[in-house]
Amino acid sequence: MKKGGIAFLLLLIPCLAFGAWPEREITVYNGSTAGGVTDMAARILSDMVSKMIGQPVVVVNKPGAAHTICANTVANAKPDGYTLGTLSASAFTQVPHYRKVPFDIWKDFTWIGTYTEYTSGLVVKNDAPWKIFDEFLDYAKKNPGKIIYGSDGHGVGTHVFMEYIALKRGGINWKHVPIAGGPKLATALLGGHIHAWSAAGSHVQMIKDKQVRLLASFNSTRMKSAPDVPTMVELKLVDLEVGTPLAIIAPKNLPEPILRKLEESFLKAMNDPSYLQYLEKVEFPPAFAGSKEAEKNIKRQYDGWGEMIRVTGIKEEQKK
Repeated sequence: MKKGGIAFLLLLIPCLAFGAWPEREITVYNGSTAGGVTDMAARILSDMVSKMIGQPVVVVNKPGAAHTICANTVANAKPDGYTLGTLSASAFTQVPHYRKVPFDIWKDFTWIGTYTEYTSGLVVKNDAPWKIFDEFLDYAKKNPGKIIYGSDGHGVGTHVFMEYIALKRGGINWKHVPIAGGPKLATALLGGHIHAWSAAGSHVQMIKDKQVRLLASFNSTRMKSAPDVPTMVELKLVDLEVGTPLAIIAPKNLPEPILRKLEESFLKAMNDPSYLQYLEKVEFPPAFAGSKEAEKNIKRQYDGWGEMIRVTGIKEEQKK
């Protein structure tokens, strides 16, 4: 056989090897516990993709260590298209600034896309004296140490946001209380144990039910349920690109034909009316992106969160 023919066959081998993909069930590891928006949105998309490609796409919950257990599971899987991950991008954009993670965030993954973003913002009780964010900040500045706010934990994005804002406005001294879980934070706020809640996701229905008042959105867009409430960017309190998108990942070296098929299938599912209806119900922004755009966005947010964490001086809380 001539050299040209051999070269052609060598180029053809990868296509032949993966031409029949998928031939069996695909596992999607999810970094959250069952029932949350991260989990439910991934399940809706996976069901749609399953119908498109003709094989089961099964979501398996793999929570823990701020979604890094899920990420590490995917990083160590075979790049054959049968193991994927859906998780909070905080595992890549925030956690590595605090501690060493067991994977290389830029070398160990193939980015397939992002499928939504956590809705986050600062809320107070609906009968609180502060109607707008500036009133809240003015009170905090005039009454150092009196304002107590809660978040999901020490060093999480909603904690970093508040401490960054305190520095940006200058002279603000408030107290942070880490309380794990939306229901516990809601109880603490409604019970008067904290004055404000720097929230991510769990506060959305409470805004709709008029139990709490949104003072500012941490997202790049305003909430539909609170269209008059500005974002942190509009208030000129945050000038860095930060957010918490939910990402779809695969192991590194995923063959290009499989990547293209997965990217195309997930993007098509994201734009399906039933998925858009679900996001509207939970009021999470679309934040859709394909492979290359998702990787660029996550890199920008990695830089943004790194700067905020550096400026605030927040360190990972040491376990006793």
